[in-house]
Amino acid sequence: MKELVDGFLDYIIYEKKLSDKTVDSYRRVLQKSVDALSLEYGSNFKWEQFEEEHMRYLQKEFNFGTDDERLNNNSVAHDLYALSSFFRFLIKRGVLKDNPTKLIKVPKVKRLLPDTLTLNELNTLLDYAPKDLKELRDNTIAELLFSSGLRVSELVALDLNSIDFTTNEVRVLGKGSKERVVPVTKIAISKIKRYLELRHEFNPDLEEKALFLNRFGRRLTSRAVQQNLDELAKKSGIMTHLNPHKLRHSFATGLLQGGADLRSVQEMLGHSSLAATQIYTHLNFEYLKKVYLDAHPLNKKD
Repeated sequence: MKELVDGFLDYIIYEKKLSDKTVDSYRRVLQKSVDALSLEYGSNFKWEQFEEEHMRYLQKEFNFGTDDERLNNNSVAHDLYALSSFFRFLIKRGVLKDNPTKLIKVPKVKRLLPDTLTLNELNTLLDYAPKDLKELRDNTIAELLFSSGLRVSELVALDLNSIDFTTNEVRVLGKGSKERVVPVTKIAISKIKRYLELRHEFNPDLEEKALFLNRFGRRLTSRAVQQNLDELAKKSGIMTHLNPHKLRHSFATGLLQGGADLRSVQEMLGHSSLAATQIYTHLNFEYLKKVYLDAHPLNKKD
């Protein structure tokens, strides 16, 4: 069993070029499957023998974590999806004829609507006057995240040559090493230029190409950006917790509210499928509903 699992992991690493985080989660699921099947059916069990009985056994195993606590539907659905991807790989290799996950019912996943900042909160954050170089950097980062909808992992990976100041665009290397170009507002470009005038004060090594630097003159980490943005939000007077993803959500929601089509938003966010972008239509509907309730004359009657 392990040989085919290793083959699948090589496939998603080198051919599909999935992120390290995704690969690790798939590795965890498959190792759990191998361990469970070996314990129940013996170490000589092979994937070629896999049938409905084994699928239902794994389904029960996936309902519980390592501490025997029952997992929520989202976790179970994720693990079953990872297993389904592995089975599709086995079908391509001729090991299986059908996908065994079709034999079971995958639990419904509750998708929470992403948090966004209000227009007032955005203005408060982005209009904040930085008092030092660190705040200038973090304010620039906030402006760029809201301007472009980048993931925080994409932002920290930006190099000096990632910004095109002629066309006001940023070149991004997204998930699966897929490159995309995203337009950036003039305000964000202006703040980046101001930051670059003072970037040398971080004392970077001459070979350091990262756009955003930490106090040691090296590339910022995603974790540091999260902490710095939350700190900046508090200084600016925003009462809500701020993280980079909230700015990304605000970007997508703002575009849809402004009339952008879903396919264009998908391209700018770097989503591989339109389904991942459609969650923002729910947010947009809530906005339209609020406009309706506030504006419709009959709704104002007692």
